[in-house]
Amino acid sequence: MHKITIAITFLMLCFMQNIHAQKFKASLILGTNISQIDGDSLYGFKKLGLTTGGRLSYTNNKTFDLALEMLYSQRGSSVKLFSKQANEKIPLNFLEIPVVVSLRDWYIEKGGYYKVRAEGGLSYGYLFNASSSKYDVTKFGKSDLSWLLGVGINLNKKIGIAARYTSSFIDIYKDTPDLVYFKSYFITLRTEVNL
Repeated sequence: MHKITIAITFLMLCFMQNIHAQKFKASLILGTNISQIDGDSLYGFKKLGLTTGGRLSYTNNKTFDLALEMLYSQRGSSVKLFSKQANEKIPLNFLEIPVVVSLRDWYIEKGGYYKVRAEGGLSYGYLFNASSSKYDVTKFGKSDLSWLLGVGINLNKKIGIAARYTSSFIDIYKDTPDLVYFKSYFITLRTEVNL
C-alpha cells in the first residue's frame, strides 16, 4: 500500500508540473466572411457576412498549438456584393466549431509571443437559419463538415489578424440533381484579441 501511495504521489507531482508548464490562451474574434456556393448559379465570392466568437488555444513552449473555436458565421451566396434583392442571394447562418492546429514561428523575445502562424483543421457547422426565394430552405442540411487552411500575423502580444480559406466536404442541399452539387466555401478575414 505504501508503494502505491508513493507511486500515485509521484505521478500527481509529475502531472501537476506538466499542467503548470502548459498554457491556455483565450481570444475574441471579429471579422468578415466572403462566401459562395458551388452549384447555385450565383457565381463568385460575392456574399459578405459577419464572423464573431471566441478561441481557446492550448499552447506549449514549442511552436505548435491546438485551438477550439466557437463562431457565429454568416455564409451563403449572392449575385452582387451588396445585393438587396431576395432572389439574388442565399443567406445562411451557422454556428461553427473549428478544431485547428497551428504552427507558430518568428518568436519575439521582448514581447514573449510568436509573430506568424500557419494553421489547418476541421470545422463542424450547424445551420440554424437559411432563407432563399429560389430554393426550398427545408432541404438545406443542418450539418456541415469542412476543412480549413489559414495564416495569421500577431501585430503585438494582444492583437492579431488572420486570413482563412474554408471548404465543405459535403453538399449543403439535400435535393440536388445528380450532376449538380451545393458546396459551400468561403474566405475569412478577421481580427483576434488575445485575453
